[in-house]
Amino acid sequence: MKGFIKVHEDGWNFVNAETGEIFVPYGANYFDPETGWAPKLWRMFDKNRVLEHFQKMADVGVNVARIFMTTASFQPQADVISNDGLEKLDTMIEIAEKYGIRLILTGPDHWEGSPDYWKPDKYAGIPALSALEYFWHEVADRYKDETTIFAWDLLNEPEIAWKSEAMSQKWHLWLLNKYKDTSSLKNSWRSFRENETIETAEIPEDQINAGNQRLYDYQLFREHIACEWTRRQVDAISAVDKNHPVTVGLIQWSFPLFKAGNQPGRYAAFNPLKLAPMLDFVCVHFYPILGDPGEPELALKNTQYLQAVVNYCYTGKPVILEEFGWHGGGEWEGKYRTEAYQSDWNTNAVKSTLGLVSGWLVWAYSDTPTSTDITKYGGLYNVSGQLKEWGKSFKSLASEITGSKLIRSNIKNPKIDEIAVFTGDVRELYEQYLVDTGINH
Repeated sequence: MKGFIKVHEDGWNFVNAETGEIFVPYGANYFDPETGWAPKLWRMFDKNRVLEHFQKMADVGVNVARIFMTTASFQPQADVISNDGLEKLDTMIEIAEKYGIRLILTGPDHWEGSPDYWKPDKYAGIPALSALEYFWHEVADRYKDETTIFAWDLLNEPEIAWKSEAMSQKWHLWLLNKYKDTSSLKNSWRSFRENETIETAEIPEDQINAGNQRLYDYQLFREHIACEWTRRQVDAISAVDKNHPVTVGLIQWSFPLFKAGNQPGRYAAFNPLKLAPMLDFVCVHFYPILGDPGEPELALKNTQYLQAVVNYCYTGKPVILEEFGWHGGGEWEGKYRTEAYQSDWNTNAVKSTLGLVSGWLVWAYSDTPTSTDITKYGGLYNVSGQLKEWGKSFKSLASEITGSKLIRSNIKNPKIDEIAVFTGDVRELYEQYLVDTGINH
């Protein structure tokens, strides 16, 4: 496959660096649906099935497949990269190249088991951070000249925990860096516990406490942990690989529009505006969580929420809707939904974000019978390998979208309050977020 994919000079499109052709990422998240839930793609790797699946994806216009690597198959120990896993990945790349499909490869995750070196904290712990740096140094170096790979995606939907021993230690160092001494900290926080010092300052409770500076600082600290986690991996990759763009797959409650209820900790703390300077493009995942999108009023609210989220991500760099989808053609949570139900929302998700995103990757390639979520009926194809109504719509949209340069909508890069105005009904979410996260002052 000729040429690496790079960000276009316009900061919105992608381009083949060798041919100069515009490249619009339009594809699917891929795993073998016959390998259980969570899928064990690498442990149960079947080349013949993968060949069939990539043929089917190519048939409907997929030009990018996003694939999860796993710790169990690729990095069973902190200082060991599995040759068996790499050989299977070599085969996957050969298959993708055969069908003209680029790959977004997502960093090692837990689908085939969680390793001991993630303890005591996957994001703040030194063992986990060092292991990730080693992983990316070895893997990015091995594949630095592989043009079938479109991009590295650091992890699927990272979220910073609320409390751990590693977090507590780094919290006190962060406070020292910001406030310098206990006296300054007391003046800022006002509410201070007896005998508390800057070295012993407690982590706030994970509950609403409007206007609480301690809670506000802790959310900023959690964002700091997310930024450091991202920076270390980006640095490890860029040290050996200058060819592939780097991103991270952000869950939709990485954004200040998610109604977190009474738990500020539900905010993932991966703020795209803070991460974007380290990344080549921004990826966001979105599902219609504001109610049944089959109802016209709820479809509108979910659409406005979606538009607000992807618009918030824009910082002068491309934005990819890296996961989106819904279900249809079977019973889920006690209700049968038609294939048309799925196709209507997914088609709307694409069309309503034209001008707001630079690419789309649906969840997922195929229905997965053992899934416990919408993936059970969330595919382009059903379990028998037959193309669903959504698959037909997806193919039609591919021919409309991927043939020419995308134009960014003429919307200024908004501040969060301006997004709330832009989306109307989503203002309630924004105002609730300010309370939930303790940053409403």
